[in-house]
Amino acid sequence: MKCKVKNTSDLDMQVVLPLLKSLYSFAHERLSFKDPANIFFKSDPKNSMNPLGKTAHYQPLDRTITVYTDGRHLKDILRSISHELIHHDQNCKGGLDRPVSGGSNYAQKDPYMREIEREAYEKGNMIFRDWEDTQRWNLMETKNYTKENEMPEVPEDGKKLLSDNDKEVKSKPTSNDEWY
Repeated sequence: MKCKVKNTSDLDMQVVLPLLKSLYSFAHERLSFKDPANIFFKSDPKNSMNPLGKTAHYQPLDRTITVYTDGRHLKDILRSISHELIHHDQNCKGGLDRPVSGGSNYAQKDPYMREIEREAYEKGNMIFRDWEDTQRWNLMETKNYTKENEMPEVPEDGKKLLSDNDKEVKSKPTSNDEWY
């Protein structure tokens, strides 16, 4: 399922888009939301100067995720998107149809909104973690486990062999004292 992406920040979309597409598809596969989301990358230098400034938010009426990008690592931006995709899924399933209290401390004042946020933190972080692990595994397979460079067999006795000179290496951990 495609989503509309708008970027008014200084993010390099050649780097962002492949990761976003992969994460969005992964989340859609897990959640099966029925409508596409819109994602808006926004620059707000004043917000970025606030140590507890906004990172992202979701607008249920227009199904838009707004992500603030200034001074943030791309991984953190993608994690915020994962969280907001849970809110999108909640909205698509009717969970954000009822009037909700907004403003500061909404998740502390309104038990329903507290549950909405708890679910977004839990599912959003787990979806992001699962997606990230999948990305790492795919990179490892691509770089390390090709036919030309297969992983060596590890002998059953737990000793590893160095491929350069076939000298045995003990698998015993090295203590900090030995390391230094």
